[in-house]
Amino acid sequence: MQRNLAVVLRGLAGNPSAPPEVLVRLAAADIDRTELARRRDLPAQAALILADDEDANLRSELAAHPNLPAEVQIVLARDADARVRGRLAEGAEYFTTVGVHGRHFPRPLSHEVYELLARDPQPKVRRALAFNRHLPDGIRAGMLDDDDARTAAIAAAEWDPAPTARISELLSRATGAFGRELLLLRLDGPLPAEVARGVLADIDSSTDPANSAELLPYIAATVDLDAALTRRFLADPQLRAAVAANPTLDLEHVAALAHDPDNQVRAAVVARHGLDPVLRESVSVEYDDGSSGNTIEWLLAEDLSEPDQLAFARSRHQAFRKTLAMRTDLSDEAVAILAADESFAVRLFVCERQPNAPGRLLAHIAADWKSYSRWDMLAHKNFPADAATALARSDDPHDRVVAAAHPGLPVDTIEALLADGADDVRRRAATNPSIPTDRLINLLEADESAVVSGAAANRTLLVVTMHRVLDQARL
Repeated sequence: MQRNLAVVLRGLAGNPSAPPEVLVRLAAADIDRTELARRRDLPAQAALILADDEDANLRSELAAHPNLPAEVQIVLARDADARVRGRLAEGAEYFTTVGVHGRHFPRPLSHEVYELLARDPQPKVRRALAFNRHLPDGIRAGMLDDDDARTAAIAAAEWDPAPTARISELLSRATGAFGRELLLLRLDGPLPAEVARGVLADIDSSTDPANSAELLPYIAATVDLDAALTRRFLADPQLRAAVAANPTLDLEHVAALAHDPDNQVRAAVVARHGLDPVLRESVSVEYDDGSSGNTIEWLLAEDLSEPDQLAFARSRHQAFRKTLAMRTDLSDEAVAILAADESFAVRLFVCERQPNAPGRLLAHIAADWKSYSRWDMLAHKNFPADAATALARSDDPHDRVVAAAHPGLPVDTIEALLADGADDVRRRAATNPSIPTDRLINLLEADESAVVSGAAANRTLLVVTMHRVLDQARL
């Protein structure tokens, strides 16, 4: 083990079963500790050690951690390297699994840290802070007057939810159509009609009408419609779908648009919150089954009874069934209905999102699906061992690596994977939790670094063995 000690230590840094005391000891190791800095369970003591490290790249990785204690945040907010301060300020998204459904955002920083970063001498740090979705309103409002015009524009456009009472000011601060589009999408209420008329007047008189006109669909979808604005937008075929989605549109127009010849317009009507279910189910809409869009945002947050779930699971509209499949609070009956859906997108979302997805469906989808969520499917508790074994014995190394850690693999299959010609397959196989303890210890002594690294990262590795490795490293 001594000859591959650094490899073992790096593997331990990624071992999901490593306890806090092991992680603290690893924080002082002379190895690449990037993976350690990314751990969601990083103890505060280890984080403080890493925050004081001379490696700015490591500190930058740590600054992106979503759960840093306040005492670590303040150290990083005062870091000499602007890159570190910028990553802390941004509060960028992170993923708990490989799929988009595992997308999350860090918890808020302390108010003291927000204030410190808002006064940072480097504009790029303040710009990063302006993107932070947890930035307190008071600090964001102050940043609207930042000396750096770009910082002020970002602070305006990224206000979420944007206060309707300040929308005129925010629209004037935001630069470019995209920033103003974001504001309109994030308003905490309908866009006041008088504000909309002012923006429309600017668009009508603009020297660059093509660029300004990009705002029109967003205005049509968010404005508090009156009769004049309704007539204007309905007269434009390019804006009818946006108007159909506007929650302030009169019901008589909604009913008329339900029979519009444009499929997008009908789709917008169908997606309206609170629409009469009878009317919704009477409208014909065609959906692109290969599109990741067409989801119904309000349905994700709606409080649904079991009868409601079943009604949406049987809806004629694929967009509702697909969105429903994204929820993780469904009854077994609703999941069973969706698992047999005619739409591939619906069945895929069942596999990606449902904790009780049927094993046969998981196996069927994973056999041909090559995108990122395939890894999650193989890790699903219901994924059949025989299907995983078939993939592990495939001629395709991409199949073998994704199946190599499945706990239901036969011993001979695991051993074959440990001798595979591909490094990533061997490493992944060494993380398989079904490897016996004595065999795992032997793998730590292997000559091949991929196997050693995987064995050290194996979640069944005994803690006493971890400490023995750290003792050898004199940590």
